[in-house]
Amino acid sequence: MLNNVQKAAYELIQSDARFIYTLTDIQQNAKNISSNYIMMSQPYIGLFAYGAEQWCQKLGLDAPKFTGTEKTYYSALRQSHKLYEKSYSKFLLDLMDKFYESDNYFYKIRGLREKLFGYYNVGTDLCNGYFCGNTILCALYTPVNVLNNKNIGFLIKNISVVAGKLANFFDCKNFPPYNYDDTVLVKYEDYHFYNNCPLKLKTNFGFLLFSILCSVNYAVKFIDKCFVNEILQKFKFAYLQYYYLCDFIKELNAANGTIFYINESLKNRAFRNCLAHYGLGQYISENELIDDDILKGLTRKAFNMDYSETKEQLYFYLTELTNQIEEKILS
Repeated sequence: MLNNVQKAAYELIQSDARFIYTLTDIQQNAKNISSNYIMMSQPYIGLFAYGAEQWCQKLGLDAPKFTGTEKTYYSALRQSHKLYEKSYSKFLLDLMDKFYESDNYFYKIRGLREKLFGYYNVGTDLCNGYFCGNTILCALYTPVNVLNNKNIGFLIKNISVVAGKLANFFDCKNFPPYNYDDTVLVKYEDYHFYNNCPLKLKTNFGFLLFSILCSVNYAVKFIDKCFVNEILQKFKFAYLQYYYLCDFIKELNAANGTIFYINESLKNRAFRNCLAHYGLGQYISENELIDDDILKGLTRKAFNMDYSETKEQLYFYLTELTNQIEEKILS
């Protein structure tokens, strides 16, 4: 029998399960959404699958359990939401390794037309004209290095089954998919960075800033605009980006002599842990729960603000940052 705090955590996990179920519905039925949105969701799918499996084990629930390979993979996949926890130099190195890997691949397979007119090495996602993803980030998110197998695509497909089973355990199919707006224009564009691309800062630093822009916009443009109702993931994905960017931006500034600014007043480690681990029991008491609140009273506990007010501030702080980045790098 779950106590009230555990029931609140269950509902948050269930919301993530329903979100993943909705992604599959978009893939099958959406007419106007064509992009790498599922690959950009990989860190959050990892957070759900690993967190849900661990939470169920702690409570002794009869949920699907990971094999050894699945545990290794989803443990690594969930870590990809922490890209900006890396040092600036390490993140730049890892990002550019994937960039040059892509560039070398597409250079080698050039056909006659590409040799004459140029080739593409990076795919980008756009939502209503805002960049909200790129294939280099997607590659960086996916931990293929932990899979010692030549047939990576087949293995990842098999490993993905357990995430679906966990989502089903949390009754995702007993709810309709979240409502999404299929009139929002979501598309992809291929470019050759840096010869033919939207950057005016055509350097590795420019591409790093572009990737920050894409990862933030994935939450505040794609998730926020495509999903009609107010759902947990609109806040969760944005907050996890925000939390790590607070420190990362300072190190980025120190390395490059820049003055990018992000307001840090919402940075709260215990609150982050609740979003990333479903560990509500270590943070909030039963009398602090708010049953009809999307985040069950967590923002009231952490910031003394309701969900809507906190989200408004969070999006304002992130948009302040992305506006600065756009001014610096986009033509």
